[in-house]
Amino acid sequence: MNFASRHRATLRRSWLIFFFAAAILGATWLTLEFGTITNAPTAAFIFLILVLLSAFLGDLAVAITTSVAATLCFNYFYLPPVGTFHIDAFSDWVSLAAFLLTAVAISSLTSSAVSNKARADELGKTLTQLKAFGVWLLSIPDDRLTLSGIAEEATRIFSLEYCSIHVYSEGKWRHFMGAAASDISREIANQLSLKDHPTDLMELVDENALGVRYIQIHQGTALLAVLAVRSVTLPTNAIGTIAYMIGGRLMEIIKNQQLFCRNADQ
Repeated sequence: MNFASRHRATLRRSWLIFFFAAAILGATWLTLEFGTITNAPTAAFIFLILVLLSAFLGDLAVAITTSVAATLCFNYFYLPPVGTFHIDAFSDWVSLAAFLLTAVAISSLTSSAVSNKARADELGKTLTQLKAFGVWLLSIPDDRLTLSGIAEEATRIFSLEYCSIHVYSEGKWRHFMGAAASDISREIANQLSLKDHPTDLMELVDENALGVRYIQIHQGTALLAVLAVRSVTLPTNAIGTIAYMIGGRLMEIIKNQQLFCRNADQ
């Protein structure tokens, strides 16, 4: 997650904490204002509903903060002696502890369920995208496939902020992205003709922007190319899968080229 995304997440969390703290105070005022038809159990039930909503709409930090605020209000306004945080009766201590544990448990379970659902949805979306990318990668003829085309299609399918493929030739890293690119057979031929292929990715400093991740594309144990991706949502293991799929396609082309060369020699 880049700085802008973290800033938005922090700002949203702060607003949610403020909103639910205000909601707890508002619920407290309403239950006290209508004290003839409400009581402490009613207030506790309303507080727990707000805790549940805070866990559903926010994260665990928002839910725990709301739980603590609700517990303090429950103690101060409903447990005798009212108007203080002191508790006289042991049974009231039990009530307060039970309320706090219930609120924390609801916070944890609800937040975990929401997070798991979000991860499952994201995983399903990523699997669909990987399938679409694999189908496209296998459907393009060898003479029409380019590294720039692969990077461009990956950007489109996975909604990437940035994507390029690097190969090392003529003493420096060359990156391929966009529509203009040489034929992939020449790109691969340049790569295969190199005897010294440095694997130090620090040479790619011209593209080393915040959030760019580099995944190596291998041919067996040899480094074939480097995939550079910038994405807020796509996990690193998914990018690794993309690199693996690209490497498999390139190896297939290389084998066909080698077979063609052997046939030509004969």
